[in-house]
Amino acid sequence: EWVTWLMSYQGLCYALYDQPDLVDALFRRVGELHARAAETLLQFNCVKILFGGDDMGFKTSTMVPARVLIEKSLPWHKRMATMAHERGRLYLLHSCGKLDEILPYLIDEAQIDGRHSFEDAIEPITVAKRRWGGRLSLIGGIDMDLLCRSTEADVRRRVRETLDICLPGGGYCLGTGNTVANYVPLDNYLAMLDEGRRYAG
Repeated sequence: EWVTWLMSYQGLCYALYDQPDLVDALFRRVGELHARAAETLLQFNCVKILFGGDDMGFKTSTMVPARVLIEKSLPWHKRMATMAHERGRLYLLHSCGKLDEILPYLIDEAQIDGRHSFEDAIEPITVAKRRWGGRLSLIGGIDMDLLCRSTEADVRRRVRETLDICLPGGGYCLGTGNTVANYVPLDNYLAMLDEGRRYAG
């Protein structure tokens, strides 16, 4: 994601073929900056979790070929996860999109502890729990479209259904499927939180 902010998505796609050295240099520079920021944060005892952010996919696939991400981006997440683990901390990752091709690497090689950002149109959190729940903690999953366009009763029902499936065995944290936008009805957002508290008893 960060490289596309620097050179645009279209620019990145062209440069992967026309200027691969430039792409390598940008991924390296961005990775170094993130690693330095992580190192600084980990000096503070109050920081218990590093939460990386790197949107790498969209509804049907990764934004660029999976091999590009595995070669150029994911090693930096592995490095930051290692830094966190060496200090007894967790490394979580927010990444939007369909990441099936790179999730095994993120879990087995990078050893991230959890992932945030689940969208019903890609993979509902309940399906993700069945597929990945034994290997990865899952965060969020109450779909943004549901929060925006459904009734409060629908939101409460979805929260209960999600917790029924995702809570057993641990490794799940209730939350929204993505960042809460300012157009999300406040009553629906508060209903999600309230229903989660009621469920917990």
